[in-house]
Amino acid sequence: MLNKITSKLAALKNDDSGASAIEYAVMAALLVVIIVFGISLLGSNNESAGIGTAFGKIGDKLESATP
Repeated sequence: MLNKITSKLAALKNDDSGASAIEYAVMAALLVVIIVFGISLLGSNNESAGIGTAFGKIGDKLESATP
């Protein structure tokens, strides 16, 4: 009986499938954080951030640079 328990514990100790699942979950969570941060930068209504503000500043510079 003790031999069976010991062999099962040894097999569980050597099993790496759970660690792989945890690694994938951590990578997925990190990807979600990066995507949410990127979307918040692109869609920000702040005057110093956002893609709309960036294109507006570029347009203003181009308009002022033309003779």
